[in-house]
Amino acid sequence: MLKHALLVGALCSQLVCTAVAQNGCATSGQSKLYCLIPTALHTPPGEFSFFNTSFATALAQLPLATPASGIVFEYDSNGVLTVSNKDFGPIMTERAETIGKHKLFVAFTYQHFSFRSIDGTSLHDVPIVLHTADDSVFTETSNHIAAAVNQYAIFGTFGLTSRIDVSIAVPIERVSLGMSTSGTEFSTTSGATASFQEYIPGEASGFGDVVLGAKGTAWYGKRMALALGAELRLPSGDALNFLGSGAVGVKPYATLSGNGKISPHANLGYQWNGNSVLNTNSAGQEQQLPTYLFYYFGVDAAATKRLTLVADYLGQEFFNAPRVTTPTPHDIPNQGLSFPSIAPYTGSYNASNVALGVKLNPWKQLLITGNMLVRVNDGGLHANITPLIGISYTH
Repeated sequence: MLKHALLVGALCSQLVCTAVAQNGCATSGQSKLYCLIPTALHTPPGEFSFFNTSFATALAQLPLATPASGIVFEYDSNGVLTVSNKDFGPIMTERAETIGKHKLFVAFTYQHFSFRSIDGTSLHDVPIVLHTADDSVFTETSNHIAAAVNQYAIFGTFGLTSRIDVSIAVPIERVSLGMSTSGTEFSTTSGATASFQEYIPGEASGFGDVVLGAKGTAWYGKRMALALGAELRLPSGDALNFLGSGAVGVKPYATLSGNGKISPHANLGYQWNGNSVLNTNSAGQEQQLPTYLFYYFGVDAAATKRLTLVADYLGQEFFNAPRVTTPTPHDIPNQGLSFPSIAPYTGSYNASNVALGVKLNPWKQLLITGNMLVRVNDGGLHANITPLIGISYTH
């Protein structure tokens, strides 16, 4: 027991364990989710900023259903306001058509994100080797990280004119994060060892980052239309509890879409992010969250008068983002032992999803929406399958 206490003490003193209570890690004696992993491994938050930043990056671009109305109104040749669209449009992407002058769209959606891996390494088995600054103590650990987000979102869109919409999206999130760790500490000077196990669960709920948007139809042809838009993400969520990204985000985009019973659509844009408390350097200074280019395309088709089928490809290219290597051998000096360990680095990556969904119109301007988002590659923090259900009404 004394040997284990000495080793833990040496490890904590070298890695400055008191930093766990700094950088917003404890408020009125209550730990934030930002500190959960460092606390489990007895390291300062900066040692694992790569995971926190990856989580923040994922939160900053959690896909929301589009705030565009599935029901579109326009005046006919007799001056009567009528429903003009032949299908109910896409789910996860924008359409060029606007809702109609002074029309109001309200919606509610639910999505569940269960993260399974980070850069191809399963969160069920994350090997990490730690060491003190003077290399007197090494610690090999095997870790199981459970990370999930239940996202409830309220949307509102209002038609300022026949060609300009303004919108708001208010996410309400429940974030679950837990870590189970086991490992062995090695002294490289005395040959002493000590094993340990620890499990720390955490959960937080609250409002996420509110998104304000505006979209205007720039060109409207007989079969196609072009719109330009922009979104502003406000850092309104509690970033240290992963309820928000902690950074302002600006996303200009263009969308091109058809207006027939079978309507192709495409979105192209860029997300710029500001500095975030969830991305700090070794000196504790806030840095910019990764920016990304996005390109979405797909088709929505009217299967019947009341049912629309939707298929989309959602591609995102992240630049200068925190990443982790695949596990590589890490030697323990004077022990003749080697253990696998991930390591942080900075690089670009692609995150791509396929979305398949339906929109059902059971009554008047009421729509019920269902969608399944399927991840097709391993870049960044990865959720395999994300279900969505929603309900909306246009008045």
